[in-house]
Amino acid sequence: MTRIYVAADGRVIPGGWPEDGRPINELSQLERNLVRDGDLVEVKPAKTTKKD
Repeated sequence: MTRIYVAADGRVIPGGWPEDGRPINELSQLERNLVRDGDLVEVKPAKTTKKD
């Protein structure tokens, strides 16, 4: 499953970041560092309810 990241509250991401988030590029050292430093945080997936 793909992890979606958004900017942490009060943080500004160089070059911008979509408000609804996007996956990081694992090959990008900048994006990995943004996650490590807490500038980007993972969005927890919404729980789905099963209807019968």
